[in-house]
Amino acid sequence: MCTSIETIGECLGKPVFDPYGRKLGHIVSFYSDVDGRIRAIEINIGDHEYKEIPIERIKLATEGVVLIPEYEYDALIVENRLKLIKARLASIEELYSRKEIATHVYENLKKKLEEELTVIKSRSKEVKENLRKRLHEVEEQIAEVEKAIGALKTSYLAGEIQEKPYLTALDIMKKSLEIFLKEKDDIKKHVDKIESLEALPLAPAISLQQSKSSAQSTPSQPMNVVVVG
Repeated sequence: MCTSIETIGECLGKPVFDPYGRKLGHIVSFYSDVDGRIRAIEINIGDHEYKEIPIERIKLATEGVVLIPEYEYDALIVENRLKLIKARLASIEELYSRKEIATHVYENLKKKLEEELTVIKSRSKEVKENLRKRLHEVEEQIAEVEKAIGALKTSYLAGEIQEKPYLTALDIMKKSLEIFLKEKDDIKKHVDKIESLEALPLAPAISLQQSKSSAQSTPSQPMNVVVVG
């Protein structure tokens, strides 16, 4: 029985699903390094295509072997990197404002983090384009399914098809529509999350510190309260 990535070889011949339960194909082979570490698997997709998939995109769930879509995997990486870099930049700004790190250390760390941020922002742009491309494909499928459901219901009401095949076909399409709508929602959430992380202020602590210092230096002036999101 396949219970971990390390024993993925025991999954040979097992079906592979996407996160929405759609069957993609079967595991037919795997690739390992000289130390025995599994680095990729080979999947027979739809009986007409073979594809090597990095092991990082594979997870084992109660329902079986799940392949994380490439657009989602890339989005998760970008989200995590943006969150980490922004948090570190905010942290060094706060430490520097408290004079808890030397200037040369602060400048060196900030330069490296800003360089990383530039790289990840460039990658973020590509990932958002891929997410929107997939979103467009899903929306087209939703429209196609809705069109097919409309045609099926029209034929049924006109007495052109029997109830049993009608209900069978309708059930298939309703399930498909539900899955596509869920995928559409998930994709939009990834886009929104990436954009919110990109817009996240780098140094909320330093902004508040500057507001406090300004108020203390000019006590006769009313203090402007700045809320930094």
